[in-house]
Amino acid sequence: MNKTIIFDLDGTLTDSKEGILKSLEFALEAFGYDIPPYETQLLFLGPPIVDSLQQHCGMTIEQAEEVYKKFGERYGTIGKFENQLYPNIIDLLAKVKNEHYTVALATAKPEIYAREILDHFSITPYFDVIVGANHKEGLIHKKEILQKAIDLCGNPLTDDTGRRLVYMVGDRKYDVVSGNELGCISIGVTYGYGTEKELIEANAEYLCEDTDDIVMTLDLEEMLIRR
Repeated sequence: MNKTIIFDLDGTLTDSKEGILKSLEFALEAFGYDIPPYETQLLFLGPPIVDSLQQHCGMTIEQAEEVYKKFGERYGTIGKFENQLYPNIIDLLAKVKNEHYTVALATAKPEIYAREILDHFSITPYFDVIVGANHKEGLIHKKEILQKAIDLCGNPLTDDTGRRLVYMVGDRKYDVVSGNELGCISIGVTYGYGTEKELIEANAEYLCEDTDDIVMTLDLEEMLIRR
């Protein structure tokens, strides 16, 4: 049976902090809102921006959507490319592709941006399935985005013995919690935007400091399956 590995994007494959935070500041300033402290701004990295504006800036949903539209003016033209791949990501993608994993992306970033970013870094060919946020389809939060990715991959969650075959790799609690709830093996990466404490509290099954750790985790799980 095919194994499946599903990656988050921001904080997992790419370091997109610069573009997101500069675009956030641009949007808030445009409407005269105070810029939150840097520590609070970091909490915007991962969940939907509209949710974060309501949670951390006290906005109504209408205000948050207005600011998000302004955010998109900068992010959609400049910010999405203020971004870089984390070290050895291409090697990791090549490994799982060569080992015949079904490889997917599940991100709360709008899918159109996600595809442009993968194209920008020339890594689109590694992915069999790409799913991002799509308000028209009701895909906003990580769990429903991940569920669609799992469905599109078309592979079983477990083999005939009940061993799980789908991995979810991400840097925030939203990735881990969604992965756990949907029956994936959750891998939390500590080089991204979530803290180790956050990932532990979300019950990540594995914590990885870098891509080498991810490779070792996959190899370990493969050995366990063969036993």
